[in-house]
Amino acid sequence: MIESTLNFIESKVGEAVGIGEVGLDYWYREVRKDEEKKKLQQGVFSTLLKIAKRNDKPVIIHSRGAWKDSVDMAIEVGVKKAVFHWFTGPKEVLEKLLERGFFVSTTPAAEYSKEHQRTIENTPLENLLLETDSPVNYRGFEAEPAHVIRSLSAVAKLKGLSENVVADKTTENALRLFRLEI
Repeated sequence: MIESTLNFIESKVGEAVGIGEVGLDYWYREVRKDEEKKKLQQGVFSTLLKIAKRNDKPVIIHSRGAWKDSVDMAIEVGVKKAVFHWFTGPKEVLEKLLERGFFVSTTPAAEYSKEHQRTIENTPLENLLLETDSPVNYRGFEAEPAHVIRSLSAVAKLKGLSENVVADKTTENALRLFRLEI
């Protein structure tokens, strides 16, 4: 099943603006303590990173509890463009991904997550994108695409900037990263 899914992605990659959300998730204890499960995730993730690199596509990376491994693997494979979805990892790992020119995406969790807020505060606006992570339940509300405004407001507040400035710059970032035109 994994191989057929990877083959499908490879066959359709030309139709996509990026590959993702893909990555590593060590959050749950049964994964953290099981090297075989981690190796399986790493193998699939490595293959997807290589597909992205071969096809010059940005990759949207999920790295929950696996921040260092995710960043190191993206760098090792030589991915040129990446966005780390809802990054909450250590500052030194954040600095490493920012040195590569990678992006961090902001979700409505920026309203309450101290780790996510710290990431946003330590990420230049030139490296930020906005998203909602829909569909997911954020503290009693079901996220939907319109809630990107919550992400926008949280970034503006944390950065001490107007929502217009943040909206303009993060839109410019997304257009550049995904090679989109308005």
